[in-house]
Amino acid sequence: MMISALVLAASALVALGDPGDYSPRYVENNAFGPGERLVFSVEYGIVKAGTGTLSVTGPEEYEGLMAWRISASARSNPAFSAFFRVNDLNEALLDAVQFHTLRFYKSLEEGDYAHSEQVLFDQEAGTALYPEEEDPGERVCELPPHALDVLSCLYYARTLPLEVGETYVMDCHTDNDNYPLEVTVLRSERVRVPAGTFDCVLVQPRLAAQGIFDQQGEILVWMTDDSRHMPVLMRSAIVIGEIACLLESYTEGTVMDIPDPFEAD
Repeated sequence: MMISALVLAASALVALGDPGDYSPRYVENNAFGPGERLVFSVEYGIVKAGTGTLSVTGPEEYEGLMAWRISASARSNPAFSAFFRVNDLNEALLDAVQFHTLRFYKSLEEGDYAHSEQVLFDQEAGTALYPEEEDPGERVCELPPHALDVLSCLYYARTLPLEVGETYVMDCHTDNDNYPLEVTVLRSERVRVPAGTFDCVLVQPRLAAQGIFDQQGEILVWMTDDSRHMPVLMRSAIVIGEIACLLESYTEGTVMDIPDPFEAD
C-alpha cells in the first residue's frame, strides 16, 4: 500500500513498443547518483502511518553492465501496525547507460498479505523471466524496448525535462504484463514539507493498471523544479482513503558523468 504510493510518484506514457524494435540508447542523467537517500513520512489522513525511504547505490556490475541499485522501503510505525502492518521492499537494478531495468525484486508484507518475487529482464531478447513462477504460461513475458519496472519509472522520469503542459512517455512492466502510464506536468508551485520549502512542478500520473495501485482518484506529485526533480510530496486516493508521502529529510547523491558508449567517434 504505502510502497506503491511512493514508487508511483512520477511515471509516464502512451504507446507500448514492439519487442522487435529494440536498439541501444543512451540516457543522460543529471538528476541523481549514488548516495542519494530520501526519507518520507507516510500519512494516512491525519495519522502518521509509517516511514518510506528511497535510496540509490552503485554503480555495480551486473552481467557485464553498469547499474544503479534503486531501493524503496516502507514500514508502518508500531501504533499503525496494530491495525495494519506494512513492511515492503522494492529493489531494482537500473542500467546506468540505457536506463532500462535489468532485474527487479519485491517483498511485500501488508496486513495478512505477503508476497515476494524476482523478475529478470532480458532487454535485447525482449523478455522478462519470472524464475519462481510455477505457471509455464506466466514464466516468460514479452517486453517492449527499454521496459522499466514500476520503481525505475520514477527514476527515469526524473531525467526528463518535465516542462509544464507536456506529457512524457515510458513503458512499464509489472505483474507479468506491460502497462501504459501517463503523466502530465500541470503547473509550477512552491510547497512546504518537513524537509523544507521547495519550488516544484506538479505532475499528475495516470495509471491504467490493476494490482499495482487501485486508484480511486487522482494522484498528484510535487517534484523539485531543477535538474534533480527530487520528489518531495505525493498525495493519492487509494482503496482505504487518502495517503500522503512528505519528504522529511534527504541526502543528495553524487551525479556521475557517464559517457555515451554509442556516440560515433
